[in-house]
Amino acid sequence: MEQVSFPYRVFQVWSYTVGMSRLLLRSTKTPTFATRVDVLFQNVQAMKLTTRLEGLSLRLPTKEEQVIVEADTGLTAGDDARIFMLEGDGRCGYVVAGVVVSHEDEGEYDDESALLGFV
Repeated sequence: MEQVSFPYRVFQVWSYTVGMSRLLLRSTKTPTFATRVDVLFQNVQAMKLTTRLEGLSLRLPTKEEQVIVEADTGLTAGDDARIFMLEGDGRCGYVVAGVVVSHEDEGEYDDESALLGFV
């Protein structure tokens, strides 16, 4: 898994599309940040997160967290489904998905994500 850590950015749930089960989180440009950051999950099978996160750190679960998420969702982590823990604002959530990628660019607020063509 690639390292995803943006402790000073505000991320929002930007979109979820059913077709490829894609979840897009976005941090838009601000006066402080000249870039936007997109984090895309594909083949999403379950999620539990707030719609806005101040700061974002993404990591794999501890054994204890994996047991809790598997019990909560009824899913078992494996090759086609991995558990990704999301932390920000002192809150913790998760996304169960096949893959996650991130991308930083100078795109505008409503420009399509460059990631949608990658996965």
